[in-house]
Amino acid sequence: MNQTQKMAWLIVLSILVGLVLSVTAVAVSATKYGFPRALAGFGFMGLAGLGGLGPVIFKKDPGPVAFDERDQLIKRRSALAGFAASYLFMGLACMIPFFVLGPKATISVNCLPYIFMGAGISTFFVTSVAVLVLYGKSRVEENEYE
Repeated sequence: MNQTQKMAWLIVLSILVGLVLSVTAVAVSATKYGFPRALAGFGFMGLAGLGGLGPVIFKKDPGPVAFDERDQLIKRRSALAGFAASYLFMGLACMIPFFVLGPKATISVNCLPYIFMGAGISTFFVTSVAVLVLYGKSRVEENEYE
């Protein structure tokens, strides 16, 4: 497993832990305090930021070749997948309220940080999952030819 895969695992796990803790905190707080205050439970999503420590935790692999064309292609494809996920998230975050609430409804600007957070997290999560899937796929293809 190379450095990119290790960092992808760290990002996926930190986002999932943050999401589980956030949903749990919001659910518990909603029953106790009500909804505007319960949204503070999303503060646990800050744990997703621990994924950014990947380059510090996982040093570059020793060896003459740090990465090759296949690694570069995997990074490019996973970045495109992350961008597509973010674009889809933003589109859904804008259009679902339009169709559900109607064109004359208003939305509080307090929703904007949540939309921004969701777009960023979806980008990093999908990018990391794509890295793991594409490296796993290339490993299977290598084993078929041996």
